[in-house]
Amino acid sequence: MGWRNISTIVEGQLYLGNLQAARSSRTLAEKQITAILSVCSDEIPAEAPQSGIRHMRIAVEDRDNANLLVHLPTACQFIHQALHERKVVLVHCCQGLGRSAAVIAAYLMWSRRINVAQAQTVVRAAREQIWINAGFIEQLVLFEVCNYNPNASDGVYIKWVTQLKKHQQ
Repeated sequence: MGWRNISTIVEGQLYLGNLQAARSSRTLAEKQITAILSVCSDEIPAEAPQSGIRHMRIAVEDRDNANLLVHLPTACQFIHQALHERKVVLVHCCQGLGRSAAVIAAYLMWSRRINVAQAQTVVRAAREQIWINAGFIEQLVLFEVCNYNPNASDGVYIKWVTQLKKHQQ
């Protein structure tokens, strides 16, 4: 059995998928997707205003030293607001394995107040092939440590950003 392009996290509400799912008008219609969070730089047709789909992009590469952490509060708010408005949300990246899985895990941690391991278990139960890189796992731990609000006044966050900048040089 091959990998699915889209997986259900919360039936009829929240889905995790790849770029192919986000570009498929058939998939979007079948799942009644009305909001998309893209965790990659690739464009999708749903970005066009006439699509009627709410869209947000987080252009982060799938690398250990990419800063996804800074985007997690905004991503969680986007998902939360869309679900509150009864929209059906797709979170995707290129392969639907790493970045999008990390964002879904962050949302589950934030909304359910569960830890990284518990969030990964929920996401993996829905999409067994997820592969969140070690850097993003570390950032999910920091997301929890920073009480889901990493910012420039938080010592833990400042220390991490300083280390990240050293690694990027």
